[in-house]
Formats: sequence, structure tokens, C-alpha cells
Amino acid sequence: MSQVESQDTQGSRYPAPSASGPLVVQKYGGTSVGSPERILAVAQRIAHCREQTRGLVVVVSAMGHTTDELIDLAQKVSQNPPRREMDMLLSTGERISMALLSMALSDLGVPAISFTGSQSGIITDGSHRRARIKRILGDRIREAVEAGKVAIVAGFQGVSEQKEITTLGRGGSDTTAVALAAALDADVCEIYTDVDGVFSADPRKVSGAKHLTSLSHDLMVELASRGAGVLHPRSVEVAKKYEVKLVVRNSLRALDSLESAAKGTEIVTRSEAQVPLRKGDSMEEFQVTGVTSDSGKFLIHAELERPGSSAAVWDSAAKAGLSVVAPLIAYPHLYFFADRESLGEWKKSLDRLVSEGFLKKFQLLDDQVPVSVVGDRFSQDGAALARIVEILAQCGTSVTIASGSALAVTVAVPLSRIEDAVRELHRQFLESSAS
Repeated sequence: MSQVESQDTQGSRYPAPSASGPLVVQKYGGTSVGSPERILAVAQRIAHCREQTRGLVVVVSAMGHTTDELIDLAQKVSQNPPRREMDMLLSTGERISMALLSMALSDLGVPAISFTGSQSGIITDGSHRRARIKRILGDRIREAVEAGKVAIVAGFQGVSEQKEITTLGRGGSDTTAVALAAALDADVCEIYTDVDGVFSADPRKVSGAKHLTSLSHDLMVELASRGAGVLHPRSVEVAKKYEVKLVVRNSLRALDSLESAAKGTEIVTRSEAQVPLRKGDSMEEFQVTGVTSDSGKFLIHAELERPGSSAAVWDSAAKAGLSVVAPLIAYPHLYFFADRESLGEWKKSLDRLVSEGFLKKFQLLDDQVPVSVVGDRFSQDGAALARIVEILAQCGTSVTIASGSALAVTVAVPLSRIEDAVRELHRQFLESSAS
């Protein structure tokens, strides 16, 4: 018996990794590690999973609402915290989770070692608060896995080529996990959350929401970017680019139920996605997969000074790492949705574009939020958009603007009406027709 095997089995209730098993990357979100009790439960799950793999890498988010609490703390001591120092502060949340989980595994007799983003070799660009991953070295992670250890990696963070600590923005731990899976050539990346996978609507708000067992990358990106919340769209885009097998599962279910009803949702290529033809459907008619809303976004309306001015808006957003959803140009008007937490940055950026002569004026409509219907073949005709507006009008919800593509239609509705709008659209499109 080798020294590694001896250390691995001594005092452990769990067998060593399987030489013939898959290499697995798992990610556990803030709810999954939100308390000491949940961290202990995750440790037990990891210990059971480890014996079925040849290597296990685990990415963790900060506990519960730690990131929000750190942001609040910063705002109590500084009116305008420097972005670099915010990254230094926010990166500590995931470090707490990774260290605690590694300790819990140690008590179970499972060898584990924790790594920060920089120790993992996650190299990013220099954009603080919204950095993008450029490459992953991963040498220390590979060494740990080869030594039979579970590698625990702090999600949401990396290091720039200038050796500055960076964070990846909201949902960044998903992107960390998928990017690691790609860099390590893992067999699967499992995203653990507090629901059974991806649903046709938020099951906590829509009682008739349907569990989706498989979904194409393209549709998942549309759902995620429009408020589905289970996966960050950047992570799905990376999974598609590098053909990473991606599965969403529920970490709060008991271990003995994993192989029963809670199989989660697998994100697959478009050719692999199952698209059932419901009774009575026309083969060319648009088909709805899900309905989403996003109260974390708001509507921006800008009036362009000249036709090419929209390019200045997109350029400004790209340089600041600001996201844009469902843009609509009807010259001289420009509409799009942006993250609510970036409202101050957008105001500063758009004020500058007005002073530089690109925009005449703009409005930040923080009471207007996106509601989206995601599916397929929406671009064939105007039937989908017309039906969506009609349904919302019948339930007393006014629509400010509407933007559509082949895979989604997004409308702006009052913040106070989003839950009613989602429930009614879901009922009409996904509950009224027989499956």
C-alpha cells in the first residue's frame, strides 16, 4: 500500500477514489453551504461521491448572504469604495466556505485541500468586480487530485496578470466551475443548488412549473440571461464552447434520493435536446419552454443623437463590463435592460455620452423590469409577440416595450406586476395545453 493510500484510508469511513471512475467537478452555491449544518451535509455528500470518481474538484460560493453583507459593510465605511479594494473584500466570502468545507471533510477522514482562485491559477483580465477568465493553469489542483485529495476551490475569483485579486461578478462561481471542468478535461460538471434542476418557471412562485430533464445550451443561456437564476449565462456559454457536460442537481435532497426522482437537469447540445411534439401542435408553430422575470434588472431608454451613436453605448458597456439584455433600437430611441446594482455606473456612463454628443438624453426606468417567454421558432411570425401582449393586457398588465428573437420574447412590465404576469403567461402557454 502506498503512503497516499495509507493516509487516505486511516480513520476514514469512506473508500478511496475509483481508478476507473470519472473526473468530476462539483459546485455548491451559497444556500447549499449557508450554515455549519449544511456544510457538514455537503461534506458527507462529497465523501460518498468521491468513492465513485477517480478525482473530485469542488467549487464553493460564499455562505448564504455573505457577499451582500460584505457589500453593506463596505458602504458603511466608504461612500465610493475603490473597486480593487472591493475585490479584496468580496473574495474573502468564498475563502471562508472553502476552508470550513475542507475542515469538515478532514473530520470525516477524507483528505482535502482548499485553494483560492489565485492558488488555482485562474488567470483573469484586470476588470475589478466583473473580471473575465482568460485561462486556467490548475497545476496545484491536478497535483492534489493525483494525490487522492478532494480539491476545494473558492469560486467567483481569480488573479489578473498584474497579480491583482479579481472577482467575476454575480454568479461567478458557476463560471469558475465550468471553466475548471474545461481546463481539467473533466467528465462532468455538476452544479448543486436548492432546487431539483431547471424548471419552466420559478417553482417557488409558480405552482404549475414543470421540471425540465434536459435543455439545450442555447435555451439555457436565454433562460439564465433573462432571470432563471439556476445557472449564470456565462457558465453555459463556456460549457457550450468547450463541450462540457453540465448537470444541475439539488444539494438539499437526502443522499438516498439522488438516484430516484431528483435526477436534475442536463444541459446538452441542441441535437441532443429532446423536443417533444405535444398533441395538437403544429410542427412549425412557436413552442414555449419557460417563462422568467428578473427584478434585478431595470429598463434604460436613451435618445440617440445620430444613427451610429448606439455603438458608443455598447463600447462603453463593454469597457466597464456592464451587461445588456434585450436591446431594441427604433431610431432615435434605444431601449435595453441592465443590472440594477449597476444603476449608478450606467448613470455616470450615459451622462458622459450626453456630454460627448452621442446621446440627447436618457431615462433610468427602475420600475420597469423584464418578463420573458423563452422557447423556439418565435421569429417565424408575429403570433408569439401578439399573444404575449394580449395575455398581459387581459390580466391588467401594461407593456412598455417588446423585443424578440428566434428563442425569446422579452417585454417590460411594471415591477409590481411581474409575478402576476409570469403566472398568467405560464398558465396560458404551458399549463392550458395537454402535454
